[in-house]
Amino acid sequence: MSHDAEHIINRPAEVASVLNALQRQRSPITIRFKGVEHNYRSLLLAVDRKAQLFYLDELNDPTAHKRMVAKEVFSVRAVDQGISVFFTKCQVVKMLDETEGAVYRVAFPNELIHNQKRDAFRAVVMLGNHVPVSLLSFTRQEPLQPLPARLVDISSTGCKLEFESLIEPPFKNFEVFEHLTINLKAFEKKITLKVEARHATYDEKKKRTTCGFRFMETDVRAQAEIDRFVIFLQREARRVDLGN
Repeated sequence: MSHDAEHIINRPAEVASVLNALQRQRSPITIRFKGVEHNYRSLLLAVDRKAQLFYLDELNDPTAHKRMVAKEVFSVRAVDQGISVFFTKCQVVKMLDETEGAVYRVAFPNELIHNQKRDAFRAVVMLGNHVPVSLLSFTRQEPLQPLPARLVDISSTGCKLEFESLIEPPFKNFEVFEHLTINLKAFEKKITLKVEARHATYDEKKKRTTCGFRFMETDVRAQAEIDRFVIFLQREARRVDLGN
C-alpha cells in the first residue's frame, strides 16, 4: 500500500482482493447514480475473481432499483479496515431474482481509489434477535464454566459480549478462551470458536461486564456462518430503518 493519502488500484487481482475484503467484513456499500444527489445503501454479497464480477444486494428504494435495472451508471463508496474505498463508472451486467430479493451482477471497476479515512462497522444485535452465547475457559486458575452472555454486536473478525455479573478474575487483554459458543437460532446452528479477550469494561453499579473478543483460528465453515449472520443482522437493521 502506498503511503500517499490516495492510492489507485487498477490490477484486477488487487481489485478483487479489496472487493473480497469488503465482502468478508460486510461493510455497508453506498451507491450514488450519476446526476443524482441521493445516496443508497447496499451490501456486497459475493465476488467472482475469475469472471471479474461482483454481486450487490437489492436496493429497497423502488426508484433506485429501476435505475439499476436500466443499467444507469453509478459510483460506490465503502470502508476496508478503516480506509475508504471509492470507484465509479459501474453498471449492472445482469439482475438475478433470488428468494430473498434481487441481486445485481456488476463488472469489476477499471480502477478503485483507497483514501485514508478511519471508520469501522459492526452489526448490532437488536434485543429482538436475542442470541444465546456461552464462554468457556480451561486455562484459568479457577476454570470459567460455561457462562451465559448477551451478544451485543458482531463482525467478521470479532464480537462484543455483555455478562450480567462482574467477572472474577477480570478479563485480561489477549487472554485466550477455548470455547465461545454462539447459538444462531435464526439458522438453527451453533458455532464454537476460539477467541481472545480485548478491552473489558466493568460497571460496578449494575454488576455488569462488557468485553470484546477477537475470533482466532476460524475455519472456513464457521467463518461462512458468521458472515451469513452478519448479513442477516444488517438486513434486519435496514428493514427497521425503512420502517421508521
